[in-house]
Amino acid sequence: MRDTPQPQRIHNPASIDAAALRAAIAKDGKVIVQFGEHVDATPLLADLDALAAACGAALEIRFFGHHFTPFDAAILRALPHAANLSLDCHTSAINLQTLGELPHLRRLQLGVYEMQEHDILALANLRTLEYLSLGETRKASIDLAPLRHWPRLAQLHTTGHVKNIGAITALPALAKLSLSQVKSRDEVDFISAMPALAQLRFILGGRASIAHVTAPLLEELEVVRVRGLEDVGDLGRFPRLRRLSVEDQIKLAQLRLGENPALAWLVLRNCKTLERLHGVASLPALRDLAVYLTRLDVDALLADGLPPALRNLTLATGKRKRDEEIKAQLAALGYASARFY
Repeated sequence: MRDTPQPQRIHNPASIDAAALRAAIAKDGKVIVQFGEHVDATPLLADLDALAAACGAALEIRFFGHHFTPFDAAILRALPHAANLSLDCHTSAINLQTLGELPHLRRLQLGVYEMQEHDILALANLRTLEYLSLGETRKASIDLAPLRHWPRLAQLHTTGHVKNIGAITALPALAKLSLSQVKSRDEVDFISAMPALAQLRFILGGRASIAHVTAPLLEELEVVRVRGLEDVGDLGRFPRLRRLSVEDQIKLAQLRLGENPALAWLVLRNCKTLERLHGVASLPALRDLAVYLTRLDVDALLADGLPPALRNLTLATGKRKRDEEIKAQLAALGYASARFY
C-alpha cells in the first residue's frame, strides 16, 4: 500500500564491488544481490558473506528461478552471516535444512513449489526471524505451528499456507500480515485475536465477507482481487484506520466507511459494481481519494460534499473524454490529482 522506493538489484554479478554496494545501501537503505539458475555464485560468496557481516539485513541475498534443476541450499553454508535471504521462484530444492545453520538470519523469503519440508519452520534458529514470506507450494502444507515461538516476528506473508495459523495470535511484535490465496473454507477469525496488528492485506483467494474481522489497532487495510467478496462490513470498526485500498472486487456493491477519524488515504479501483459509498463526506482527515472504474455517480458524489481536508482527488470512469472533463472540473475546484499507490 505504500509508495516505497525500489532498492538497487544486482543481477548475476561477475564480482562483488563492496564499495559500490555499501554506497547503494547508504542511498536506498537496501540492496539486492541475486543469482539465477545457471550461475555459479560460489567464487563470490566469501566476499558477499563479509559484506553481510557488516551490513546485516540491508543486504538481501537472493537465489531464484531454479526450474530445471533443484536448488541446492547447501550453498548457504558459505553465507553464515546472511541476515536477509530469499530462496524463491524455485520448482524444487534440496538440503533446505541448511537454513538451520544460519545464526544471524533475520529476514527470509521462501518459495519452493514442490517443497517437501513441511516442518521447516521448526528449525530452532528461525525463532529470531523478524520477517517471513512463504510462497506458493503445490500442497500449501507448511506447518505454521512453530511460529508461536517466534517472539520477534513483525511481518508475515503467506500464500495459501494456513495450517495452524492460529499460532500467530499471541505474538507481541506481529504488526503486518499479508494473506494471499486463502480459500473461502479457511477461517480468518484468528485475525481478531492478534494484539499488535496494524497492517492487513487480503489478496486473491476467495470469501463472501470479511465483515466479522476486527482489529482495534489496524491502521492500513488492503483488499485486492478476493473472489466472491460482497461485504467488507462497516469500516468504522477500525477506529485507527489511516489507509484503505479496495481493488478488483467485482461483486462489491457498497462500501460503508463509518466513523474513521484517522482515515487519510482511500483508493477504490476496478470495483465495477460499486455504486454506493457511505460516509465519505464525514471523514475529517481524508486528504487523498482516488476512484477508478466503479459505478459511483461522480456528479452525485461531488454534490453530496467532500471532506474539507481533501486535497488530492481523482475520479475516473475509464472513458477518455469523460475523464478529461472530470479532471478539468476537479482542477477548477482546486484539487490536485490523487495517486493510486
